[in-house]
Amino acid sequence: MRRAMLCAALMAGVWPSSVGAQSVTLTEADAIARLSADSPRVRAIRAGVDVARADVLGVGRWPNPRLNVDREAVAGISETLTTVLQPLPITGRRTLERASAAALADANERRADDELRRAKADLRLAYADLVVAQIRERELTRSRDRLQELARILEKREAAGDAAGFDRLRAEREVLEVEADRVIAIADRERAQARLAGFFAAGTDPSTLVAEERVIGARDLPSVDALVERAERSRGEILALQKETDSAQLLLRAAERRRIPEPELMAGTKSSSVGRGDVGSVISVQAVLPLFDRGQPERALAQARATQASARLESLRISLRSDITATRAAAVERRRAAARYRDAALTNVVEVERIAQVSYDAGERGILELLDAFRTSSSARVRQAALDASAREAEIELEFVSGWEIP
Repeated sequence: MRRAMLCAALMAGVWPSSVGAQSVTLTEADAIARLSADSPRVRAIRAGVDVARADVLGVGRWPNPRLNVDREAVAGISETLTTVLQPLPITGRRTLERASAAALADANERRADDELRRAKADLRLAYADLVVAQIRERELTRSRDRLQELARILEKREAAGDAAGFDRLRAEREVLEVEADRVIAIADRERAQARLAGFFAAGTDPSTLVAEERVIGARDLPSVDALVERAERSRGEILALQKETDSAQLLLRAAERRRIPEPELMAGTKSSSVGRGDVGSVISVQAVLPLFDRGQPERALAQARATQASARLESLRISLRSDITATRAAAVERRRAAARYRDAALTNVVEVERIAQVSYDAGERGILELLDAFRTSSSARVRQAALDASAREAEIELEFVSGWEIP
């Protein structure tokens, strides 16, 4: 009965992973390539830029002419006045407002570039999570298979009188424990697959996604000064705030032009029923005198926007160096930690397993020591994968913060 329950538990853990569509192994570059212009996330980011560009078309347009037809009749005499009134925006204010709106659209485009870079960084982080989840599931599967084989051997030895029943029972219990951890690992892997599929086009089957488990070699990192200089030139948020400052300055200049009257030219004809019904011409020039509204609210708003953009830009530049310094230090330290663990822990795990197995077979060690050696070996490989992923995540964040891509 106990053997049947054990087999049923193992089959329950194996069955979900054996059913599904054909898997597709992706490198990190392949995953990034799938985040194409057709991706819903990319289209949503770019749509915001299109909206800002469309707003530029509505700013600084020439006003449409106004047609007026007026007919007056009294004592049998009628007069008809037909005129067209055309405002003349000759002060250049609308040109400056259009340039200001275009600068704001450029700022939105720079922020969209940063959002795309953030989406790529998040995709790469999801890819790293999938790699760790895959390795953990594989190592637990490997550990379970070895423990299952050990349990079968102990069962045969127990039947032959060469092993104690406690050893077999303890090995079978360890199989159940590892299998329970493996089921959790499968769920983590499926969750990581779903998160990665969320970056791709609709219809992508998450269960088919497999990340290539390849450790990327460490590359030399530029100095903090070089990274800060790079960020100043390429970070979308910095460029966007610069564009917002330019936009506010243009808007301030446009507000200053509101104190200059813009004329309106009216031309038309006037006809009368008196006599032969002669038709004459009408020409008039008028303008709104800026006596009360001299653009004070517009100037105040433009000045406030300029001050806000300048302050945000200065604040970002101050925090940028500290962010880059901290992120670079984290990347360097995590690289060292992964390298130290690889040199110190992974080099002897196979030897530890071999010695534990030989000692157990010779009766020098108990079953608990052997199981501990198997568990330590498996957890060491998973820990190494997690350390490598942690170093990779720090590198990805450093790339995003500095605007520099590690070659």
